[in-house]
Amino acid sequence: MAAHPALTQKHLNAIKPTDKQVDYPDGAVRGLALRVSPGGARTWVLVKRIPDEGVKRIRLGHYTGDPGDHTPPPVDQFPTGLQALSLKQAREEATRVLALINAGRSPSKERRSRRQQAAVHAQRGSFADLLTEYIAHREEGTERRAAATVRQVGEWRRIQAQLERDAGDVLAMTARDVEPSHIVALLRPIFHHGVARPKKGRGSAGRRAATGAQGSADKVHTFLRAAFAYGLSSENSVARRAVTVYGLVHNPVDPVPREARSTPGTRALSAAELRQFYLTIDKAPKVGPVLAELLRFTIASGGQRTHQLAREPWTVYDRGAGTVTLTDRKGRGGAPRPHMVPMSKRMAAILAKIEKITGSFRFPWATNGRSHVDIASPAGAVRYWLESDFAVVDGKRVAPFTPRDLRRTCTQLMKVAGIPDDLADRLQSHGVSGITNVHYRNNPELYLPEKRQALQKFETALGRILKT
Repeated sequence: MAAHPALTQKHLNAIKPTDKQVDYPDGAVRGLALRVSPGGARTWVLVKRIPDEGVKRIRLGHYTGDPGDHTPPPVDQFPTGLQALSLKQAREEATRVLALINAGRSPSKERRSRRQQAAVHAQRGSFADLLTEYIAHREEGTERRAAATVRQVGEWRRIQAQLERDAGDVLAMTARDVEPSHIVALLRPIFHHGVARPKKGRGSAGRRAATGAQGSADKVHTFLRAAFAYGLSSENSVARRAVTVYGLVHNPVDPVPREARSTPGTRALSAAELRQFYLTIDKAPKVGPVLAELLRFTIASGGQRTHQLAREPWTVYDRGAGTVTLTDRKGRGGAPRPHMVPMSKRMAAILAKIEKITGSFRFPWATNGRSHVDIASPAGAVRYWLESDFAVVDGKRVAPFTPRDLRRTCTQLMKVAGIPDDLADRLQSHGVSGITNVHYRNNPELYLPEKRQALQKFETALGRILKT
């Protein structure tokens, strides 16, 4: 027999506030009561003794005489106390909560846990925070990985700024909450519609790829994947200076495939095309002497990377020893590696010519005393030549090519000259794998005599083409 009579709607309607808080127990459900405050507030509470915690009053919600639409909380969660409950709904809710407590659950402990989780979540870094930290990490470099170049860091910052403009809501998300669908949403517009080009510098004129920018989408994909990989691996590192918490559990970029089709280059200039280009590049409109001689030096050096030559200062050119010491940063980790190139008479003559123009500058391939030419400028010079009246051989326009194709042309010329492939690779600084080469044959002067022989054979073949 219940200790208290069951509440009825008539009884509830008759209750009036007093000068103190009063609980009106419901005999139908043990522990359920309607609490009425002096101000008139009516609240359903459940009074229950919980092991190790004592008697607790659990707020179920506020009383409403209208049993209308009611959406109960999930069956496995305690109520927030903010819902409106009729008498019948309060009894159902009390019965549900009693079942949770009898199963060993504690509403106070679970509330504390939710508050702690919310506090941790609020402190977690955003997607944008992760990108900023990754860029700073790469800019600084580590003992195992060389610092990223100024140009690479600038490109990453440009990508981040573009993403924040186009999808600021995604970049503002907590990094932990980013899913593959969000990554797809970032990459799809780039892949299908392209991205706006800067109005100055590389890729100028504000172009937008009409058919998309698959290569750009892949670059952004690589950047985002690397940033999340860094977040996963570094958060628990004691060497990490940043204190931002991300709590990542997976890399959301991993399931998203790279979609751009690989288009390996095959273009190589014929002997007649190479001769015409070499002898007339300085005559093309808009091509200054510095860029013209840089492209000639690229060819004369056996096809060294034009952008690599462009960024090196005068100090790497030792005309007394007849060498050029470049710095390779290719390969995983980008660790710098010296690459020593012998210097032929043709290369020395080009340097002597350019010294009259840029000898007082820090960089030989420069148009001012502040910095070297933009590494994209040689491609522009080639394009200007192709548009000129000089890009004609045997009455036909020369097919388009790039500075990279000049390197491929030199590679094929070495083959014709009888230079072994492995030696040609060393002269052009293609990666040489193997633990022995990394740890025991890493002296840049070790292969210099063989490189000189190879360059001499190449120079002989090139001289026959140029007839100089």
